[in-house]
Amino acid sequence: MLDRDPAPHALRTTLSAAQAQFDLCIIDTPPAAPEWLAEALGAADLVLIPVRPSPDDLRAVGATIAAVNAARVPFAFALSQTPRARITDEAARVLAQHGRVAPVNIAQRVSYAETGATGQGVTETTDDKASAEIAAAWGYVKGILNG
Repeated sequence: MLDRDPAPHALRTTLSAAQAQFDLCIIDTPPAAPEWLAEALGAADLVLIPVRPSPDDLRAVGATIAAVNAARVPFAFALSQTPRARITDEAARVLAQHGRVAPVNIAQRVSYAETGATGQGVTETTDDKASAEIAAAWGYVKGILNG
């Protein structure tokens, strides 16, 4: 794990190499706007922005929206760690004013934390609800990517 941001010239080289070798490359960035983020966004076909339905996340996502708009790259929001509460629906309405929102919510489930510790995906566990959420989210992303 890096303890510092990558050098911009190294990121450009890495992104170019990845684009030449792979059909799909997923880059997980921090929830901030480091200097190199514009470079990663510029190489993207789609940016998926996870947002928790909380006032803090809704305030903080503005910088990410500005960055993807500046990069002129398609994006969508995915609500994550969602409770079954009115705040989830309200967050979706707020986000929809800025872009498309995935029609599936990723609930707050213990299995997501557990699989993070084991290196598994939830589709490899017995948590059928989590597996269905991820499959539906992936289907939505594939639909956007495939036009």
